[in-house]
Amino acid sequence: MSLWPSSTDWRNAVRDIRDGVSRWEIWYLLGINDIRARYKRSRFGQFWITLSMAVFVGGIGIVYSFLFQQPVHDYIPYLAVNYIVWTLIQGIIMDSGTVFTQATTYLTQEALPKSTFVMRLIVRNLIAFAHNIVIIPLVFLIFGVVPSPTILLAIPGLVLLLIAGFLASVWCGVLCTRFRDLPQIIQNGMQIAFFLTPIMWKSDQMTGHRAILVDANPFASFLKLVGAPIRGEVPEATAYWMALGWTALLFIVTAPLFARFRSRIVYWL
Repeated sequence: MSLWPSSTDWRNAVRDIRDGVSRWEIWYLLGINDIRARYKRSRFGQFWITLSMAVFVGGIGIVYSFLFQQPVHDYIPYLAVNYIVWTLIQGIIMDSGTVFTQATTYLTQEALPKSTFVMRLIVRNLIAFAHNIVIIPLVFLIFGVVPSPTILLAIPGLVLLLIAGFLASVWCGVLCTRFRDLPQIIQNGMQIAFFLTPIMWKSDQMTGHRAILVDANPFASFLKLVGAPIRGEVPEATAYWMALGWTALLFIVTAPLFARFRSRIVYWL
């Protein structure tokens, strides 16, 4: 059996992506229903997302500002922005392990494009991100942080993050559907990545050979592209090049994998 996709596989994969994007009503409604179902019949509903994030940022921010000996008015805005962006990245990666198995009912009964369910995952995490980002203006107001026009640079960074997230979700989704131990490995890997990424500590604290933890960390590149402009900083050109490089690498490994094994996903469910 050849591992490289045939011309028919490539055509079917392109058609799947095209049809999946065009059926935006399906993945948009599925994403909204996922959030509604998660908080169904609770008193605060979807606002638990915002409340949970606010409690975490407030509690951990005060504790770690003392541990790192950082001024609270500097550290909490830094932590709030970074952790909210990280939650979006983590949510996309963690959910990707079950993106197709979670859609077993749909995929075994309807000939829907597989990419529909990856878009559903992206929408679900974007809604949670929209709830969380409400906290940032409140934190800025409390600690006297004045937003600057650089905040607009967060938009192209977010678009690039979502493109990379889509590719990573397809790649993880296909492999995790075939190998059911992989989701647990990814979850453990993301816990380690959390501590290796400059979310609670600052990247300039890593000097010398330890700087490789930031320079070679794909999550750090995307975190800078979205988080730094919100904090009023212009990301370095290196961060853009690194993020583009990681996105290109994801495309190179994901495209042939999806084209070759897209038709087998239903049989692996």
